[in-house]
Amino acid sequence: MASNPAAANTAPATAAPPDDWMRAISRHVHGMSSGDRAALRRMELTKSPAADAVAIKTLLRAQVPESRIKDDWTRLRLIGHFAGLLSGTAALYPHDEHRGVGAALFEANVSEKRLLRLLASRGEALGDQLALAVRILSRERKPVNLWDIYHLLGDDPVKSDAARLRMARQFYAAQAKSN
Repeated sequence: MASNPAAANTAPATAAPPDDWMRAISRHVHGMSSGDRAALRRMELTKSPAADAVAIKTLLRAQVPESRIKDDWTRLRLIGHFAGLLSGTAALYPHDEHRGVGAALFEANVSEKRLLRLLASRGEALGDQLALAVRILSRERKPVNLWDIYHLLGDDPVKSDAARLRMARQFYAAQAKSN
């Protein structure tokens, strides 16, 4: 029996698996109005409820379950902010699963010292260091793997440490390749 390729490409609109969240968030940030993207970019400065509403709207449109948004609000809010920064005013796609954050940091001429400061940070300092790194990356106008950032911000020490190691490995591999 032959498979129906049209049926294979039509997934139910309500059941986006977690693996697709970053791609869906990226797609929605790309398609936003410039005002909404600006609200996401400035949300850490303004701390405005309107910016939070834009983040919630983005997450819901990306089909992130409401229970996940409620339980993981701080981390997902930062992902929305970082996606807005990476998208910039040119409405770029902020997520590319094949472009590691570590390699992107090297390509953006981030120093090893800054990388180590980022990787050693925890808690609120980690959010600050990541925001600084993402601002640097946004100037390059290229997307990065938002899953690495998501896991780095998480409470699971295994996934967080794995994200740190992946970023370091990518950075040093890009450095070795350039020599």
